[in-house]
Amino acid sequence: MKKVIINADDFGLTKGVSLGILDSMEKGVVTETTAMANGLYIKEAIEEAKVRGIKNIGVHLTLTWGKPILPKEEIKSIVSEEGNFHRRIDLVKNINYEEVKKEFKAQIEKIISMGIVPTHLDGHHHAFAFTNEGLDVVFELAKEYNLPVRCPFIENLNYFKDNNIKTTDDMCIDFYNEGVSEDYLIKVLENAKDGQVLEIMCHPAYVDEDLINATSYNKHRAEEFRVLTSEKIKTYINENNIELIGFNEI
Repeated sequence: MKKVIINADDFGLTKGVSLGILDSMEKGVVTETTAMANGLYIKEAIEEAKVRGIKNIGVHLTLTWGKPILPKEEIKSIVSEEGNFHRRIDLVKNINYEEVKKEFKAQIEKIISMGIVPTHLDGHHHAFAFTNEGLDVVFELAKEYNLPVRCPFIENLNYFKDNNIKTTDDMCIDFYNEGVSEDYLIKVLENAKDGQVLEIMCHPAYVDEDLINATSYNKHRAEEFRVLTSEKIKTYINENNIELIGFNEI
């Protein structure tokens, strides 16, 4: 049997994103989401998830959007003079990875303090996955909290295995932008391998003004929502020996 995690990023970013994700989980095929501790709507999003009984929530570790959880004086190497994260962390020189670890730990602890038991860790814009130093920071936290970690780039999979980090067997990050369609999602599901776990990253949302102001990836999210809640996709999954699971099942 094919096992698939469909994981919605950016929970808590805005109201429209958060409600779109929750509705995609209740009415569609999304099985997991991942929360931004510094999101504009994170407090309300978590409360709404609790009301709906939705518990499959990980932590979307963030270095490239908004403000950090910690004071800027404690993490000077990863924020601007104004105290904001840099949009392109891969271009920042002289990163202090101890500061990265402190900030990531603060983000995890914030989500836990809101009453969530995280299911996994992943990264906004895959920010930690471009260097072994970044991966090592997250691996240390994954071991501390006993959590799986998304492996966004399949070429890194052996590094995950060498470090005994629980992750999926395969990953799809291309259900995005022009890749958003029912036909493409069905193709991804067709290509999933029996006996393995595939994660599909997604970003469903109701588009609101805060989302448009926050990111250039906005209007395609409404199409993601449509596809992920479509009867065509639900029927395909039901008829093709595919089990939708969460990270706590890997």
